[in-house]
Amino acid sequence: MHLGSLAAAAALLLAGCSLSPARSAPPTPRPSPSGSEAEIPVATPTPARAGATPTPFDAVHVYEVLAPAVGLIIVSTRQGTSEGSGFVVTHAGGNSYMVTNNHVVAGATSAEVLLPDGRHYTAQVQGTDPLEDIAVLRVPDGGLPLAEFGDSTKVKPGQPVAAIGSPEGATGFGSVTVGVISAVHRTLSNLRSGRSQTGENLPDVIQTDAPINPGNSGGPLADADGRVIGINTAGETAANSIGFAIPSLIAKRIAEDLIAGRKPGHPYVGVSYQDIAAYLAGHASSSIQGYGIVVSCVVPGSPADRAGIKGKDVVEKIDAIDLNNGETLGGVLQLHKPGDTVPFVVLRAGSQTTLNVTLGDRPASPASC
Repeated sequence: MHLGSLAAAAALLLAGCSLSPARSAPPTPRPSPSGSEAEIPVATPTPARAGATPTPFDAVHVYEVLAPAVGLIIVSTRQGTSEGSGFVVTHAGGNSYMVTNNHVVAGATSAEVLLPDGRHYTAQVQGTDPLEDIAVLRVPDGGLPLAEFGDSTKVKPGQPVAAIGSPEGATGFGSVTVGVISAVHRTLSNLRSGRSQTGENLPDVIQTDAPINPGNSGGPLADADGRVIGINTAGETAANSIGFAIPSLIAKRIAEDLIAGRKPGHPYVGVSYQDIAAYLAGHASSSIQGYGIVVSCVVPGSPADRAGIKGKDVVEKIDAIDLNNGETLGGVLQLHKPGDTVPFVVLRAGSQTTLNVTLGDRPASPASC
């Protein structure tokens, strides 16, 4: 999805220690040995009873539930050895499948997985997706403890969370840190991996003040029930207590494709845009009304162009979700696949209309408009 000109982000450090560039060519995804797709379930919190007292956040409970499924990943590359984290999400064909970050395993010549109970295995890279920074490892044991995904669309700022992983590699194996969700629907650009600029852009991430340090990459960010709501991926180098995680439902969609041997699709619209606040800051006398995002330009022949979206349109809703209160175009669309038809509610010259956009698959080099 071409997101247009993004404001330059402060320097970000990918939390893993992979020494090779995050955009090295990924291996071809391999079909699941069982020949069937391994669906990853998503658990949703049980609704609280009216008038019930909220259950206090208990980091010990979160750790006890989730830590058995979280492993240390030791990766060898031509540049040396690095370490990161990952967690097991499903079994298929006598194997277990572990989700981590692409930048943890990029350039791997071998990968070892060590679990808290002392078991360790040589794992194979099942597949990687550099665009969303997700990778899956195949571990030759079909009985490993499983982590459970929660619904990342339900998380709220202020919600307590815990991050589990190995922030100092083997010496920090199985560490837990706690904090809160600071914000949702952040957009990150120009991430860094070690000393190198990767150019990675993540269109929708969760921000947390739970400490995210080198080695935490690929580990889970969990809610009070020990369910994974995000994959820890980056820490802010220019500030304290700012870390980022890839939402669980995005990771789930990508992981299922990789496990099944499919190349993941990436929804593409073909517009450049600004959110309404940024647009008004640069066009104080503008007559633009509404809320959401202002389309700067449309790529000719793109899904947006075919649907009739035009420059200076204000997109207020996508798929019945208001692009307000922090919701982003990337955050909504990343839950969809190429080929999905999604309604865009557009304000044009003061009149509201609905345009149905059939999402494309993001080209390797998206055209500019």
